[in-house]
Amino acid sequence: MLKLLMILKRFLPIYLLLACMLGVTFPVYAATKSNEQILDKRISIAIENQSLKEALDQVARAASVPIIYGSSKQLFESKVSIHAKNEHLKKVLDELLKPYALTYRIIGEDIVISQIERQLKQSTPSRKPTQIEGKVLDEQGKPLSGASVKLKSGYNGVITDGEGHFTLTQVPDTGMLYVSYVGYQTAESPYNINRTQFITIQLKADANSLNEVQVIGYGTATKKLNTGSISVVTAKEIENQPVTNVLSALSGRAAGVYVQTNNGLAGGDVSIQIRGPGSLAAGTDPFYVIDGVPFVSSSMALGQLASGINGAISPFNSLNPEDIESISILKDADATAIYGSRGANGVVLITTKKGKKGGVKTDVTLSSGISQVADLPKLLNLKDYLAIGQEAFKNDGLIPSSDPNSQNYAPDLTVWSQAKSTDWAEYMLGGTGHLTNLQASVSGGDEQTSFTLGANYRVESTVLPGENKYARGGMHMSVQYTSADRRFNISMSSSYTQDSNQLVNPAISLSGDILLPPNFPIYNQDGSYNFLNGNNPVANSQNTTNVQTSNVLINALVSYNILPGLQIKASAGLNNLEMKQVMVNPGYAQDPNSYEPLSNSYFGDNTSKSVIIEPQLNYSLKLNKSSLNVLVGGTYQKTETNGELIYATNFNSDNELQNLSSAATIQPSNTYLEYKYASVFGRVTYNWDDKYIINGSVRRDGSSRFGPGHQYGNFGAVGLAWLFSNESWIKNDISWLSFGKLRLSYGITGNDQIPDYQYLSTYGSSGITYQNLPGLIPTRITNADLHWESTKKLNAGFDAGIAKDRLMITINYFVDRSSDQLVSYSLPYITGFDGYEANLPAVIQNQGWEFELTSKNMQSKAFSWSTSFNFTTSTNFLKSFPGLSNSPYANTDVIGQSILRYYGFKFLGVDPQSGADIYQVKGGGTSSNPPFNSYFLGSINLNPAFYGGMNNSFTYKDFQFDLFMQFAKHGLPGGLQSAPGQLMNNFEFINKRWQHPGDVTNVPKATTINTDYNYPSSTANFFNASYLRIKTASLSYTFPRDWTRSKKMERLRIYAQGENLMTLWNRNTALYDPESGINGVPPLRTIVVGVQITL
Repeated sequence: MLKLLMILKRFLPIYLLLACMLGVTFPVYAATKSNEQILDKRISIAIENQSLKEALDQVARAASVPIIYGSSKQLFESKVSIHAKNEHLKKVLDELLKPYALTYRIIGEDIVISQIERQLKQSTPSRKPTQIEGKVLDEQGKPLSGASVKLKSGYNGVITDGEGHFTLTQVPDTGMLYVSYVGYQTAESPYNINRTQFITIQLKADANSLNEVQVIGYGTATKKLNTGSISVVTAKEIENQPVTNVLSALSGRAAGVYVQTNNGLAGGDVSIQIRGPGSLAAGTDPFYVIDGVPFVSSSMALGQLASGINGAISPFNSLNPEDIESISILKDADATAIYGSRGANGVVLITTKKGKKGGVKTDVTLSSGISQVADLPKLLNLKDYLAIGQEAFKNDGLIPSSDPNSQNYAPDLTVWSQAKSTDWAEYMLGGTGHLTNLQASVSGGDEQTSFTLGANYRVESTVLPGENKYARGGMHMSVQYTSADRRFNISMSSSYTQDSNQLVNPAISLSGDILLPPNFPIYNQDGSYNFLNGNNPVANSQNTTNVQTSNVLINALVSYNILPGLQIKASAGLNNLEMKQVMVNPGYAQDPNSYEPLSNSYFGDNTSKSVIIEPQLNYSLKLNKSSLNVLVGGTYQKTETNGELIYATNFNSDNELQNLSSAATIQPSNTYLEYKYASVFGRVTYNWDDKYIINGSVRRDGSSRFGPGHQYGNFGAVGLAWLFSNESWIKNDISWLSFGKLRLSYGITGNDQIPDYQYLSTYGSSGITYQNLPGLIPTRITNADLHWESTKKLNAGFDAGIAKDRLMITINYFVDRSSDQLVSYSLPYITGFDGYEANLPAVIQNQGWEFELTSKNMQSKAFSWSTSFNFTTSTNFLKSFPGLSNSPYANTDVIGQSILRYYGFKFLGVDPQSGADIYQVKGGGTSSNPPFNSYFLGSINLNPAFYGGMNNSFTYKDFQFDLFMQFAKHGLPGGLQSAPGQLMNNFEFINKRWQHPGDVTNVPKATTINTDYNYPSSTANFFNASYLRIKTASLSYTFPRDWTRSKKMERLRIYAQGENLMTLWNRNTALYDPESGINGVPPLRTIVVGVQITL
């Protein structure tokens, strides 16, 4: 942070000096200018309660024209106020002089002011400056605080106070007021001071989403005029969901965006893919940007802390969902190419909340709730489990034994209790988590300055056994300032978040604990822990992990309008993410037969710091019916990652596992990575009469992940849009079509998501010394030809509005082709290397259709009902791969098939006579025990056939109800660990196993033979996981304004929210959940109630 402040300290004075020099150094005007040329000059000034003399002097300086006026000192000392931005000099002079009966003429290059002849006898103005007062209300008659009210000429403006009241001074006797407010239609209201000096203005809610401003790369655009494919999730949609990870709020909300919750616990990882994966081995995560600052998005974990029951730690848990204003998801080349090499997998732009114009207000929100696993896995009960076990021995012609040395040892059938049982799924996942969330913020502002300051605290316990919990606290601040003349702008925001995750050791196998026999005893007869394949739920709960994560995010944006339409801008940002982990495994809780039976601890510390600076220059020009916008800029980014991991064992006591000095054995390791990124970029947008729009962008990127000669890559895109609804022949003949637009874009983006230094040859310690010097061995072979992975994107889109935009439809068809695949290429062991990073000539194609629909079904003063729906269907396949048959991917990839595949022995069914499971053998034939070279014959597509979501929102007076449903058609690999009859529990559908000759079933007979582990390793362990889920529901009531005002409150709202309330799916599978499969704890059903108070 200190380094960033030093950079800003050095950079800002130079930048401001340059901006001021450019802003005041105008060309010298020729002496032969005509009167029209002088009066047509455009100027910008801001004067508040100054003398007329001072005002005229400022106008003279701004216009570079001498202004001469008479000696009537009393007249020119009159106080005036005026605000003009890029207005003609004539208009400014008229506004200043007419109220005082003054006129002007041009003599040579001078403007000479004089009094109108009929008023020469007067030494003071003919009338006093006038004012108009009023109120701005919504459709229900409630005041709107922070609405902008000004003369339509734009010179004089104010914002409404907390009561919706405003006062405009220095206004003409008659005129037109221009009133605007976010989320409402702009209104114009005439006034006449001779008739009334108080006016009431009502604004209507803006049902037209086409005018909503969308955040795009390095700017904004309205949905109406945008040429790219962008989906937006708003703050309202996020706030209706009781989520910890903001990415979870995107699930099912946007077409083309596939969100998978990998773990239901707070702090768990969430993955996102935009329009499918485009890489065989390089990263497929989208590029995340928060308020212009790239965010460290990769899940952070070290060593053994990487996977298991809790999975990796998502850095997005450090973001408070309540601080998010909107999330824009950029999908096609037109939208993403401005980010060049980082846009191949899509871009997610997260915008945080800023202060708004209006009086200072305080918001406090308190909520509390509970969470549980919605559907526990359906496992065999003790009676069925024992019956299958006895049946397995009978089928194999064996007798179960109680002798541990016997090959037929079966403690579950001979030693352990035959009556007492435990539902281990209930034990592991049947708990109830509790959560409490507190939010507080203060915000406000006026026409020049706005601010917001917020704090939050959230604490959750888990459904797992033991004292496990998650806590997060943080602060967020932002300030925006605009100078009085509207030329200088500065915006700064910062946030700090710290969270603590106290959970079970992530290396524990959740499936191993859940699938223990129902009569498995926790303790041996001597009181020690009993272990089966290293599993014991009670012992495992003693192995704990504590993860402390802190995140600092700072960004600043400064801009200055040099000339009308010409703006210089610079932004700088810092993202510092640090994660500290301590994993403690006491000796008494370790399996004595494991590879690590002693007490041990792991200490990890991982820090990622990213600094970015981006100067920009923007030029905009309007000529008659056309407009032009040009953007040029550059980027410099540096990311440093430091990782340390210490493994300690042989402690003196289990009570000292967090004290390194008590360990006899310590094994440290560390990692340092540096990533540098630099680029120049540009964009040109041309709009003709809001009918024909062309947008072109180009970017040249340089990445430190590639060697000399290949560090730089060129990327770009072109987007076209035709607003055919603005054609006169459409307007006249198709009255029901209120909006229509066709879009087409094509471009190239890139990908460099590979580990650092892969193009270099590296060396590591050999562990051997010579003359007390450590030896080195080569660990990586060089590849100087390593270069960018590129993706060509084609998108065709159609947007339509029907019945005054009450029904909005968006359709996109896309084709993305990714080439020059960055992969880790295997090498023969004889080379001394496992492999090296290389570009393969494979081409991966993703193509599909996206549909989005929004409708205003019913709308009246008391009741409204709206619906939004999105649907995506897509395919993913390997289009070409020269040399595939001779590559390491020959067994796993097939031309024309998806790269997302599940592999295993190809299960053909069960022999009705013998009950044996049958598999296909490579080269032809079948077998119950196929050789391993037949493993890849079974191949099933993991790419979802379709997915989407639908939201219905109902409002009745002060009540609001939102219901969101999510759906997907896909399959997932299951959690089968063995065929029926092994020493572990199984899923309930195993009751449909083969038992007698002639039985027709897909579940083989019970057996104790270990070779029948082929069954869970086959396509039989793949299940239809299609589902329809009530993802979220929210019910709120806002108390009447008169009542809240009487209680000294601005607003009072109470609400109840639910997540993962009900799921329709086939539960007769080996899955814990149809979305997450068997990956950790399933998504939790959460119920929350809360109250929100505004003061």
